[in-house]
Amino acid sequence: MDQIKILKRALNIMVNYRVLWVFGILLALTTGGSSGNGGGQFSGDGPDNGSDFNWDNPFGKFPEVTPEVMNAIIAALIVFACVIFMLIVIGTIVYYISETALIRMVDRYENDGQELSAREGFRLGWSSAAWKMFLMDLLTGLAFLAAFFTALMIIALPLLFWLTESTPLRILGTFLSVGLLFMLIFVTILTVLALGLVMLFAHRAVAIEDLGVIESIRRGYHIVKARLVDIIIMGLLMFGLGILWGLVMIPVLLAIVLVAVLAGGLPALLVGGIASLFTDGAVPWIIAAIVGAPIFLVVVAIPALLVEGWQQVFSSSAWTLTYREALALMKTQENAELPMEPVG
Repeated sequence: MDQIKILKRALNIMVNYRVLWVFGILLALTTGGSSGNGGGQFSGDGPDNGSDFNWDNPFGKFPEVTPEVMNAIIAALIVFACVIFMLIVIGTIVYYISETALIRMVDRYENDGQELSAREGFRLGWSSAAWKMFLMDLLTGLAFLAAFFTALMIIALPLLFWLTESTPLRILGTFLSVGLLFMLIFVTILTVLALGLVMLFAHRAVAIEDLGVIESIRRGYHIVKARLVDIIIMGLLMFGLGILWGLVMIPVLLAIVLVAVLAGGLPALLVGGIASLFTDGAVPWIIAAIVGAPIFLVVVAIPALLVEGWQQVFSSSAWTLTYREALALMKTQENAELPMEPVG
């Protein structure tokens, strides 16, 4: 497997297939001063009287909350929770649609060189493959969590020696649990890395070959097993490129922030200065913040999302091309190992 060729091709796709940027930005959107109110209350009868601290109620007297206010607070919390839940649901749907669209659009582009429109991409993403991808992640996530917490409970068993009166047994149980905990952490890290690689290819098995959930996981496992060295090299290259990308983006993002400060700060100062001619106190600062903050956020968010979208498109394309190459090599190897039928 020529990993460098795959990376160059993924970069070419990212630069030239600009419709993919829409789905990369959607993936980027869906992947990723208050002050305390405590204190004591001091009171005095006059300027020459010493202040007496109320030690029985050091925080002072809290205002009484009426049932109407409490009901309003509960209603607001329920509405807030519902909004957060809806955002999570919408974000999850958008994520799987966008990932499915990216994988399928790159695969079709490699098959026939045809560039699809954003509408056609959404049609490819809005499919049973996206649902199966979500179900696959849900099942593997639940299975992983169940195994992890089961292991934690087993690790905690030696701590039952603390129920005895024997100090040596207590020490032994503690050392056993701590040692097993470190072993579990190590195994968990390896499992997460291995499972992450398998799921990368399982997602593509669902999107490209339209396999079922279990079949896709098996396909991902067999590809990783058959091309383990090639895939590890690709993973290391992608990791290194990710670090390099982050280092390159540091000055870029700093420049974006500087531009955003100027773009938002100058109008804010102008409006705040005008407001200070008519009002006093914190009002001019509040007005300036209302004007400047949205401009600052927009100027920062748009290029940052675009840059992150490019990274998502490049990464997804690279792994899709790796899947295609690994699958082709695996099938070629399987065909070569088939026994040849005798002639005549």
